[in-house]
Amino acid sequence: SEFKAAGLPYGLALDKAGNVWFCEIGAGKLGKLDPKTGTITELILESGSQPRRMATAPDGSLWVTLYGNGKLLHVDPVAAKVMHEYALPGGPKSGPYAVTVDGAGIVWANEFATDTIVRLDPQTGKMRPFPLPSKGVGIRKMIVGADGRLWYMGSHNGRLGVLE
Repeated sequence: SEFKAAGLPYGLALDKAGNVWFCEIGAGKLGKLDPKTGTITELILESGSQPRRMATAPDGSLWVTLYGNGKLLHVDPVAAKVMHEYALPGGPKSGPYAVTVDGAGIVWANEFATDTIVRLDPQTGKMRPFPLPSKGVGIRKMIVGADGRLWYMGSHNGRLGVLE
């Protein structure tokens, strides 16, 4: 089956109820598809936000990178609302792209423009940027292994990397 989606769908994640959430990068919205009914509802975000990727946390909440304004969103999928918005250290033009959440609920997002990976502890709100060893990396996907190491791929410079 396929479902028609608006706003140039980009990143996606599943919530605990089995709904499919997706970024509408071209419309500044998040879409939510109920696959049982085919119904799509939308959560409107700030104009120009360009939501890019999303990840589901162990607690079921969603994390979304906003490429257009340098922010990271924490979304409650049950209430369908933004719980918190975090300005990333690289600023509004930092170009956050990939996002992943580890088993402890720590959120990891990268910034294209600054060649950094940012670690966010949602319990404290503290962020720690990790500068990458090379420039022009272009991380589009990151994953955290069971051992806690964060792996990334640099689609711009053709390198795989790991934060240990």
